Amino acid sequence: MTAAARDLHSIITTWPQLDDALTTQSGDTWPPAGRMATHIRERHLDDTPLRGARDGSGTGESPAPCRIDILDTMATVHELLLDTADAVAEVVQLAPRARDPLTEMRDRHDPRRWKWTGRRPEARYAALWLYGRVTSSPGPFRPLLERHQLLIADTARDALGRIERALQLSRMSQALDTPCACGGVVRIHGGDGALPHIICSGCGRYYSGQLVA
Repeated sequence: MTAAARDLHSIITTWPQLDDALTTQSGDTWPPAGRMATHIRERHLDDTPLRGARDGSGTGESPAPCRIDILDTMATVHELLLDTADAVAEVVQLAPRARDPLTEMRDRHDPRRWKWTGRRPEARYAALWLYGRVTSSPGPFRPLLERHQLLIADTARDALGRIERALQLSRMSQALDTPCACGGVVRIHGGDGALPHIICSGCGRYYSGQLVA
C-alpha cells in the first residue's frame, strides 16, 4: 500500500472522530495554558509568569455550541479533497460508451463515476474515491498520471495532518514566549494525548507531567 493510500484510509477511518469531537466541549488548546506558568516557575525554568498565558476563566464566556476549530478543519479538509478529486476526474474519467442508448445510460450513471454537478460528495466519499484511484480499482478510468499521483499524495498528507492536529493525535512542539532563567529557549512538547514535557535548550532543565490544576 502506498503512502497516499494509507493516508486516505486513515482519513476515512478517522473522520467519525471529527464528528464526535465537533460537539465535545472539553477540547484542549495547544499549547496548554491553565497551570503551565506555575509548573514552569516551580521547576525553576522561569522567574516570572508566562506572558499571555490564560485559560479563559472568569471572562463570562459560554461554551460554543460546537468546536469551531474542528468545524474549520472539517471544512478545509472537505474542500481539499473535493478540489483534488475534481482535478483528477477531469483527466482520468472516461466518457460514457455510446454503443447503444442502454449501454450509454448505464455507463453514464455508473456509481463509481465522480460527479461535478448536483449535491457535492461528503469528505469521506471523496477520500474513498481518491483511494480507489491510487489503488487502481476498476471503473471507467484511465491510469493515473504521475502528476496526479503526486497531487493525491500531497493532498492526503496535508488533510490527514490537519485531522491529526485537530484531534491531538500527533505530537507537536512549540517555543514559549518567556525564556528560561538561564536565557535558553523553553519548548513544550505534546499535543498527542500523552503527558507533555517542557525542556530548556540552554541548561537542559526538564519537566514532564500533567499541566493542569
